[in-house]
Amino acid sequence: MRINSTKSLVEGALLAAINVILSIMALYMPILGTFATLIWPVPIVILGVRHGIKTSFLSMIVAGTIVAIISGPFQAITIVVSFGLIGLAMGWAIKKDFSPFKILAVGGAASLVSKIALVLISMLMMGINPLTEEINVLKESLLIAGSFYEKMGMDPKTVETTIESFRRGLELLPLIIPGIFIMASALDAFVTYIVTKAVLSRMGQKLRDFTPFWLWRFPDYTVAAFLAGNLLVLLETYWPIGVLKAIGMNLVLVFGFILFVQGFSLLTYYLGKFNVGKVFRLIIVFFVFFNPLFLQILFFAGLFDVLFNFRKIY
Repeated sequence: MRINSTKSLVEGALLAAINVILSIMALYMPILGTFATLIWPVPIVILGVRHGIKTSFLSMIVAGTIVAIISGPFQAITIVVSFGLIGLAMGWAIKKDFSPFKILAVGGAASLVSKIALVLISMLMMGINPLTEEINVLKESLLIAGSFYEKMGMDPKTVETTIESFRRGLELLPLIIPGIFIMASALDAFVTYIVTKAVLSRMGQKLRDFTPFWLWRFPDYTVAAFLAGNLLVLLETYWPIGVLKAIGMNLVLVFGFILFVQGFSLLTYYLGKFNVGKVFRLIIVFFVFFNPLFLQILFFAGLFDVLFNFRKIY
């Protein structure tokens, strides 16, 4: 019992130190910091899997305290709130032996809560909405870019038309922030699981694999949700109550992306089924992702695959 307790203490201290290093990288190293933020929850997950949620929570508090001493309380709160909850939640879910997709759902929900909490904390502690500030910065960048291109000799009307189209896009950005948060949270959970699985494998502990990507198939309600989103956007014209367009656009964004993933899964399936060589696979994927027509085909292939399951047809 004492040996296990000592091992838990040592691993907790070591992984807390790793979290501190990752925190410093995230705060002070622009390029490496992006990578550090993606893997910050991993030590917390590993502790939760190997020693329980209590040990992972204590390690997170220790790491946050050290970051607060080094960089200040607000930076520590930002780091811990942003990534600590997802680490605790996914460590708990893995410990409970949930399926990989259920672990992603738990981690994604935790990451989403963290993002919302971080916005609220920023508003309370700093008196600003970070999302609004980011959008204002983007708008100012558009004006600077327009002035720059005019000085470079580009046609002022062309520049004005381009800037105006981007500005309209920025006006819609606040409406789709929930959808962006949901997709970013899913990505956080996916990266955390993949990295955790690789690290635990090196430590002699195996996690369950996902269903192979070429066999992924999303439920039928994916199409229904996407179509409902489009319907709500259209209804905004005839029944303007403000919220319909926002809900519809977020449904279209999230479930439209899922249908793209479904289409890419289908493409991967048939590339493997017909034994297409690796070089030709790369060429095909390149043309699909950089050609708008092929992207539309991929999207509709995913949509109809959800409904009809082409893998069973042929």
